[in-house]
Amino acid sequence: MKAERDARKAREKQIDAMKPEDPYELRDKVGYQPSERCGQGPYRFESTALEAKYGERLIVYACGKHAINGNYRISRTQKYGKAEPFERSFGYGSDNAACKGKEIAVVTDGAASGGGGGAKGGTGKTGGPTAAAPAKVEPVKVTKTTAIATDCVKTEVINYGSSSDGAYAAFDGSFTIDVWSKEPNDLEDIVFVVERHAVIAGMTLEKWKAYRTAYDAWADAYRAFADGELEAGRWMTVDDSVKTPPPPTPRAETPTPRPSKNARWIPGYWLYDAAKFHWIAGLWDVPEEDVKKELTVQAPTPPPAQPTRDDVPTEAAPTATAVWTPGSWQWDGRGYVWIAGAWRIPPGAQHSWQRPTWTVRTGRAIYVPGGWRIRIGR
Repeated sequence: MKAERDARKAREKQIDAMKPEDPYELRDKVGYQPSERCGQGPYRFESTALEAKYGERLIVYACGKHAINGNYRISRTQKYGKAEPFERSFGYGSDNAACKGKEIAVVTDGAASGGGGGAKGGTGKTGGPTAAAPAKVEPVKVTKTTAIATDCVKTEVINYGSSSDGAYAAFDGSFTIDVWSKEPNDLEDIVFVVERHAVIAGMTLEKWKAYRTAYDAWADAYRAFADGELEAGRWMTVDDSVKTPPPPTPRAETPTPRPSKNARWIPGYWLYDAAKFHWIAGLWDVPEEDVKKELTVQAPTPPPAQPTRDDVPTEAAPTATAVWTPGSWQWDGRGYVWIAGAWRIPPGAQHSWQRPTWTVRTGRAIYVPGGWRIRIGR
C-alpha cells in the first residue's frame, strides 16, 4: 500500500512539473461591494473583453473574512456569432449563521397592532410565507470600490477563458455576470472582485504554439491520472449544477419594535422548495448579553393573556422542516402590540422553538426573548 501511495505521489509531482509557466498577466481588476449584509442576490457585474491577442481570462472571486457559496450565470454578447449563457454553482461552504438567526432569535413576522393603553392589542396577519412569489427578478445594487484586501479568504466564482490558435483576439464583446445563493450569505466586508487577464505583451506566434503544445500534453496527462483516481474511488467529482434559480426581489419589510438595546434585524429571504419560492420573514437577533444584563424591553404592566384565536397557521408549511412559531406580545413604548405567529426554518434538526415570555416584577415587566434552543436528550 505504501509503495502504491508513493508511486501515485511521484506521478502527481511528475505531472505538475509538466505544466508550462502561465503566460497570462493581470490587466485590471474592479471590486464590487453589496449594500446589504445578508442577501441572496442576484448581484450583477458587467465587463468587456480586452480583445487581446492569443487569449484572455475573466476571473471573479469573493474576497472577505470567510467563504461563501452560491450560483452564477454568465451571459456573453459577441460582435460576431452567438454565445449561449451558462450557469454553475460555486463554493463548498458558507459561514452565514449571522443571517439565519442563532440560539436567541425573536419572531417578527406579521403586522403589529394595538398601542396606546397598556392592555390594548389585536392580532396581526402575515400574508403568508407561502404566498405566490413575484415573477420579476431584479439585480441587487452593488457599489464599485477600490478597497480590495490583499490578504483575504477567497471564494472563486468564475474562471472563464479562451485562447486562439494564432495572433488574433480570442474574446470580443461584453459579459454580464449574475451571482445568487440559495440561502442568504453573510456579506459583511465581502467584496466581489472582477479581474481581466491577458496573454503577456511580447508573445510571439512561435512561443504561443510551443506553450499550447506543452499545455495540451500536461492536460492529457492530468486527465488520465484523474480518471484513474476517480475509478479507484480515491477522488470524487463535485456536482456544480445549479439547482436553485435566481430569487425574486426581496419583499419590503417593516421591523417590529426592537426587543433589546443591541438587537440586530435580520431581513427575510426566499426559500426555494418543491420548485416554488416561499417567503420567510425577517426577525430580530438578540445578543445573549442583552438578556443577561436585562437590556431587553421593559414595560410598566404585565402583558395581556395570550390570545387563542388567529394564533394558528393559516397556510401550509413552506417545507417539511418548517416549524410554526406562535405569536407573542411586545411593548412598543406606548402599549402592547401583538406580533403574529409565522413559519420558521430551524438552524438544525435538533433545534426547537421557545416562545418569548415576560418576567413580572414589582412595578415592571421584563421581556425574555424566545428563540431556537437545542434539544438535549430525547
